[in-house]
Amino acid sequence: MKKKSIGTYKIAEICGVTPSTIGRWIKDGKIPFFRTAGGQSKVWVRDLVPFLKTHNIPVPPEMTPEPEEAPKILIVDDEPEVRTLVSRIVRRTFPEADVHDAGDGFDAGQKVADLQPALIILDLRLPGMDGFRVCQSIRQDDRFRKTRILAMTGYGVDDSRKRVLSLGADDFIAKPFSTTEMSDKMKKLLGDAE
Repeated sequence: MKKKSIGTYKIAEICGVTPSTIGRWIKDGKIPFFRTAGGQSKVWVRDLVPFLKTHNIPVPPEMTPEPEEAPKILIVDDEPEVRTLVSRIVRRTFPEADVHDAGDGFDAGQKVADLQPALIILDLRLPGMDGFRVCQSIRQDDRFRKTRILAMTGYGVDDSRKRVLSLGADDFIAKPFSTTEMSDKMKKLLGDAE
């Protein structure tokens, strides 16, 4: 909704009562309000919606927030067991997530272009095009500027971490990893704590 606050006359219209009734509800503390510089009583939409729901008053469509689009997450690993494990962690951490997977770098490149995921969990040792090249090609494409990349490997961990972060990965996790560690890194990258 574009308007963040509304006045008593509009609230009265929504509730099917008189403006004086709204004034009384405000005075009695039933509806949180604030006063404008001109002395008018206004109510934040975010405060009015719970009041309407509690009193079984239909919430106008323009006051209903747009549902956030489920984040698209792409898991790239050539081992099906790892993809399954990571998928379980993703679904536990972000139940609403739209989860996809790829088994090699070429498939990953195609899926990145088609899906434009919010997060890519990228194994670095892949057949064909390795994860380093996948990461580099994603970072060279402006369309994926906001896509977060969480790289992972169990081989040459220190060198791999330095190399992939220098290529533009946002974070790194070493295999084997714990569920909590993977979950925390995903939350951080997707801004769950914002």
